[in-house]
Amino acid sequence: MNILEKYHDILRQFNRYERREAQEMMVSRVADSMAERKTLVIEAGTGSGKSFGYLIPALFQRNRDIDGKKKPVIVSTATIALQEQLLEKDIPFLIQAAALEDVTVKLVKGRNNYLCIQKLTEVEGQIRPNSSEMLHIQYLKAELQRGWDGDLANLEFAIPNELWKEVRSDTEDCLGRKCRFYDRNPYRKAREDLDQADIIVANHALYLQDLSAAQSLLPPHDVVVFDEAHQLKQWALNAFTVRIGKFATQKLLQKIHRRLQPLPEHFHHLVADSEAAIFEWLFRSEQAVYRLYADDLFLYVVNKHIQVLKDLELWLTGMDVKQLSVLRPDIIESDLDLDKARVQREKLVQQLHGLIARWEFFLEEDPFSKQRVNWVEVDRERLYYELKSTPLNIAEMMGLQLWQQKAAILTSATLSVNNNLNFTRKDLGIGDEASDLLLPSPFRYEDQCVLYLPDNLPDPNSFEFNLAIVDEIEQILTLSQGRAFVLFTSNSAMHRVSHALIQRLPFPCKVQGDMPRNRLIEWFKTTPNSVIFATATFWEGIDVPGEALSCVIMDKIPFSPPGDPVNQAVVDYIKARGDDWFGAYVLPQAIIKLKQGFGRLIRTGNDKGLVTILDPRIRQKGYGRIIQRSLPSVQTVYRLVDVPNWLFSEAPEIQVAALASPQMESQTQLSLGSMPPS
Repeated sequence: MNILEKYHDILRQFNRYERREAQEMMVSRVADSMAERKTLVIEAGTGSGKSFGYLIPALFQRNRDIDGKKKPVIVSTATIALQEQLLEKDIPFLIQAAALEDVTVKLVKGRNNYLCIQKLTEVEGQIRPNSSEMLHIQYLKAELQRGWDGDLANLEFAIPNELWKEVRSDTEDCLGRKCRFYDRNPYRKAREDLDQADIIVANHALYLQDLSAAQSLLPPHDVVVFDEAHQLKQWALNAFTVRIGKFATQKLLQKIHRRLQPLPEHFHHLVADSEAAIFEWLFRSEQAVYRLYADDLFLYVVNKHIQVLKDLELWLTGMDVKQLSVLRPDIIESDLDLDKARVQREKLVQQLHGLIARWEFFLEEDPFSKQRVNWVEVDRERLYYELKSTPLNIAEMMGLQLWQQKAAILTSATLSVNNNLNFTRKDLGIGDEASDLLLPSPFRYEDQCVLYLPDNLPDPNSFEFNLAIVDEIEQILTLSQGRAFVLFTSNSAMHRVSHALIQRLPFPCKVQGDMPRNRLIEWFKTTPNSVIFATATFWEGIDVPGEALSCVIMDKIPFSPPGDPVNQAVVDYIKARGDDWFGAYVLPQAIIKLKQGFGRLIRTGNDKGLVTILDPRIRQKGYGRIIQRSLPSVQTVYRLVDVPNWLFSEAPEIQVAALASPQMESQTQLSLGSMPPS
């Protein structure tokens, strides 16, 4: 039985089974790519059934190495919501429908999600008995005794983030089999069954962390699926970014101090002095985020700091291991204890060496020459800084380490620009040997959606723009009777416009940040005629089917902020090569983000509504035509009075009328003029 026959057998388990040509094609092409060990890039429009399109071929994969050991298929997502959908709905249904009782599926999480019992014991000995931290420590110990698996997500009560950072598992401190808690190690126990899995569900952050760590975190595998692949590059940049926070050295000193006899006092003074000099230099700038241009003073203070760390490393390497505490009585009684002590010292030396190596990234006077950008984030309220060094281009690295090594399936509803996948392929370093597939959405966008592009708004970079869009948004929301996301490209614009509008609107309104994201979405779904004003995280990954969301308004084309140091450096790098920085990099990124915002509206075949892009450049600039060709094909209007009656003919006006004041009603009638009744 071939894969399409299996596919049809499975889908007949649905009560209302009907053929979906796009999904059939995806199943067939994915199965071929997995079998032939080739990379495939698929844009599958909203509603085309992407998850079944790759899961069905994945379920029938039976990969083994030369020793007969299983090689799982990795499915990597960008969001927890999609992971939950796969694990709780899609995969269980498919396994049952296909009668695949022998298929094993595992969720893999990053190591930092698990408790380290050794570190818990260490921290317990360092904090005051009556402190709130001790109460949390005792709670964790009690949960372990009751059978808790050590996974932070499985606790009933929240643990303060700063405390969890002190007790969570990590590679740097792990003693492996030398640890006296090895048999109880939560992370080890969570990972011990992964080798028996047929499908492992992961996330992009973990997968790319595994890639940056020489593939030491995940079991050997030949096939990987990246859903929500439009986010893959950002996660790759994140994984390969070198970071040093303000407290990096101090925390390592504290760790050494916990495991040794008291650290020589002069090291504390030397580190404090050099860190103070670095702090003073970094806070000279008034900016919160900026590119780092190292001058002679900066290079001097960083070199001084590195020398202190090297002296500390030399002292630690030469010390007598009998000074080390291995969380037993102070007297080391056996060769096994000495062995553990040596392992602990080696771990601390490795961490010092790694910290020195990270600092050396920031000694580069011209990181640009090595295709990197060094930059800084400072938080003046917390008096905190973080230094970062990010690669300008991950295409070559991804090509060598990933696409040439694995059969990779990349899929998303938003990978194409101007109806081709060239930008995504080039951006990620996917070579000519990979295949493409563009699958349309089954939705009838021409019958379900209207795009409104106002023709009378000022330049979006002018002061008048935010003033003008306040009135425009009010008119649009009156037409749609609320039921809208109003999406902004900056926090400042969101707050200015929402502050001006909320007091004028007769609808329940919330601003991003008023409550946690999930609760905010639930509030929106259950509150008639509601409106959310939001920024970045609401442009994608949110699913609100039905009439609760009938209007999406976007203030501007979402170009990357000009002050973003990484994007700024990439643009400079492309310019230096003489390439088209705008058309080849800036515009495609904005189009993919804009398509994500557009995609919030139509989630089912029965949805309908209005998408508005307030940015006049989409009509005035030549690149606006490329943007419009990249969006779903819909009816477009340029005046609000031309929005067709059918779009909001069933809007629940009665709820709004009950909320609106007579003054508001008269203002609305005046501003809308001859608009068709909704």
